[in-house]
Amino acid sequence: MVNQQRQLDHSQRRHRDLIQAARLATGIAAMLLAIPGPAQENVVDTDALPDQQLLFGVSPAAQTQRLLRPLADALREELVGLYAALGVGAQYHTNVRRTRNNEISDVAFVFQPELAYQNDFGGRHRGRITYAASIVRHNDLDNEDTTNQSLDGALRFDLTPILDVHVFGQYHDGSEERGASGSRTFIDNEPDEIETVTYGGEVIFGRTTQKFQVAVGASKSEWRYQNNEQEFRDRDYDRVHGILFYNVAPKTHLFLEARHTDINYSRQFRNLNSEEDAYYVGIRWRASTTIEALAKVGRLEKDMADPAVQDFDGTSYLGKLAWKPKPYSRFELYASRTTEETAQQEFTESGAGFFVSELIGLNWTHDFTATWQAYAYFNHIEDDHPDDRLDTIKDYGVGLTYRINNWLNVSAQYGEVERDSNEPAVEYEDQITSLFLRGNFNMGTGAR
Repeated sequence: MVNQQRQLDHSQRRHRDLIQAARLATGIAAMLLAIPGPAQENVVDTDALPDQQLLFGVSPAAQTQRLLRPLADALREELVGLYAALGVGAQYHTNVRRTRNNEISDVAFVFQPELAYQNDFGGRHRGRITYAASIVRHNDLDNEDTTNQSLDGALRFDLTPILDVHVFGQYHDGSEERGASGSRTFIDNEPDEIETVTYGGEVIFGRTTQKFQVAVGASKSEWRYQNNEQEFRDRDYDRVHGILFYNVAPKTHLFLEARHTDINYSRQFRNLNSEEDAYYVGIRWRASTTIEALAKVGRLEKDMADPAVQDFDGTSYLGKLAWKPKPYSRFELYASRTTEETAQQEFTESGAGFFVSELIGLNWTHDFTATWQAYAYFNHIEDDHPDDRLDTIKDYGVGLTYRINNWLNVSAQYGEVERDSNEPAVEYEDQITSLFLRGNFNMGTGAR
């Protein structure tokens, strides 16, 4: 009865939060679309702005990030040649470690270099390699300092008029963010450090101008924890997938997708190995330069190797919508639901080795003039643990960007992150005030 009441209260809060968010978004949209923008279109390069979700707010859990930002075929169509960017900034956190009863404020200084090279070769093939880092140094809490570095590359081979091959790989060395979805609730003196290696490929038969296309691919991800005695969380993901596209029109594609994933732990307190099978039906739609959408919904089955550990069989989905109702205003709506590996497996003998994470989010940017841009974001994450623990993370903020010249801009932002739960010990609030300067240097031939 107590758990039922907790779930009811949580469901009511979630329903209320979503209604408030919808009303707020509708009101903002109606108000801002009535504000005239600059006479010149696309005067502020939104790609040059800091990543509002991952830099300032709180990150989704690992597999949710993978769904929202797939690695394969992540080639920037507009870039040819060498590209570099450098960002420097400062953030003030009211609760750096994101705990409930021991809030400590501090200033963090952020340094973010990025270097990318992309070009065609052999006449019709394309390749890219990118290095990116985020170096964070705190004024008082030195043990909260982090360095995240990533090196990734992708190649796309146009082999025949009906055959493409994509290969990709990524190495990441960094740490898990405090208070993010799926992060540990027990706080060590320093964040958990992790190295990941991901590689794979995909073969695509057919073109979008033909009625049918088929894509088959495979990938592997290796996760290795480096400190805080978290090595028991080391695991590998082995994935294979197949997608059948039916091209209704050159910019409208229906598809069926099947995916199989083996999750294997090399060192663990108990057997949490599992197999996941997912089946989706979806649509990819590029109606015009003003609207683009991707949506898929289906069934996800997670079978645990240990019969004593609870399985999962339920709905999974992914949705993305980019809408540009005016040349100077852009909205992005996204949502997902999938299973995630637990970070709390050492504290229970027979509890589930996973949780279900749902995310819905909205980003908005609006150019007021040729030099001034405003933006806002809102993310709602709900993590449902089978042991009746229910967490809700709300992450929202607003910002203003001033374009100093063609390659340099400065941004100021205020954001809040809060986690509510029926387990009060994991709740927290953190307010973040940020100032960021970013320069972008395109040293190649530029956009196509």
